Amino acid sequence: MITLKKLALAAGICAAAIMAANTISAQTTDAFHTIQVFPVVVDSGSFTQRFTFRNRNSTIISISPTYFPGAGTAQATAISCPVILIAPYSDKSFNTLREICPTLALGGNFGFLYTYEINTANMPYSGFSRVANPQGNGFSVEAFAANTFTGATSTVTGVRRATASGSNPAFQTNCFVASLNDYVPLAVPISTNVQVSVYSSTGLQLGVTTTFALTPGNMTRLLDVFAAVGAPLGDHDNARVRFTELSSGEPALMSFCTVQDNTSFGADFRIAKQEAFQDNSVNRDFTSSNDVAMNSTGMTPITRGFELGTGTGTGASANTHVIYFRHPDWVQCEVINPATGIRALNGYGLEMRMLAKDGFTVIAGGSDSQGFGKVYLGDKRSRNNGSNTRYTIEVESNGNNILSVRPYGLHCQSGSGSTQGEITRYQEATGRF
Repeated sequence: MITLKKLALAAGICAAAIMAANTISAQTTDAFHTIQVFPVVVDSGSFTQRFTFRNRNSTIISISPTYFPGAGTAQATAISCPVILIAPYSDKSFNTLREICPTLALGGNFGFLYTYEINTANMPYSGFSRVANPQGNGFSVEAFAANTFTGATSTVTGVRRATASGSNPAFQTNCFVASLNDYVPLAVPISTNVQVSVYSSTGLQLGVTTTFALTPGNMTRLLDVFAAVGAPLGDHDNARVRFTELSSGEPALMSFCTVQDNTSFGADFRIAKQEAFQDNSVNRDFTSSNDVAMNSTGMTPITRGFELGTGTGTGASANTHVIYFRHPDWVQCEVINPATGIRALNGYGLEMRMLAKDGFTVIAGGSDSQGFGKVYLGDKRSRNNGSNTRYTIEVESNGNNILSVRPYGLHCQSGSGSTQGEITRYQEATGRF
């Protein structure tokens, strides 16, 4: 068995072995983008890494790569690598990281590879890599779109530490955190404080929380994350590692762990999964009460509150919200009374319904409805020819309000996220339902 001490001393082997992986969790089929990041790349005497880039475009593309080293590796600083040219509708492969970055320092190296296309037009591409040792044992590392990395709290689940027993090898969990490089570096880099905590399968914290600082373009590793946080000695199974970013600005963090066996260095590679969501285009649970509109006279953006004026019958006013859901999914929405913070009652004077892309098919809600429970949007093939697209939510006066303007909030929940329901038609003098 290779001990932790030997791993720490064997820099060349350690740099690659502790990151061995069979799969990457939480990948997506939305894989073609103009900025692609390999969250870990390796070059050592024990492991080589092959890369393949795919150009789906009808013209040649140019990709600019930059290598950012992990702390304590042979390469001391980031290096810009030669531009990669890929013919139309073609793949281009490299047998090693050193073929991509010829000036890479000799010795054991690991870090991350940041790539982006530099054409005049946007030319999305994809990236894939495979690591293998001299025996041919290997693992895959796919490229991630840079926009997927945020400062949101994230976790890696199912990690373990186990001593060798009989024919079973010892298992060790190593974790890594990198701060994505700034495309336009600041004169004084902004440091980010990151907390790492480990919890048992029953939710009890193991050891203490460890905190460290990162600046953009840097990576820190925690060899044996259980030891790093001072967890009790002995075996731990199905534990959870939690990464929390404490600084302002919400930088892009790449957090992941490997669970390796210390005999063959076989392992899996687990990208940390976000528990909170910072992308306003895929909110799982949101309440909006305003959006931004352009002033028709001065073209100055203004904040526009969600509200309807007084009126009854055909003179009632109505707002139309556009919202993008992603099916198949369950969704639910309601109109909120700002005074109570909960669903408006019928006497508040509002009603709502949600329509399909065609603007006619009612999916949920209707006359005197202030909200609807979970509604299934349909299987992929049963709606919009399989495309995730827009829906509209209409909110209008129901005839019960003749005295005052009615402000409201729009609250929606979904499993896969949505936009925030901006208004496309505001206070129209019409009653649709």
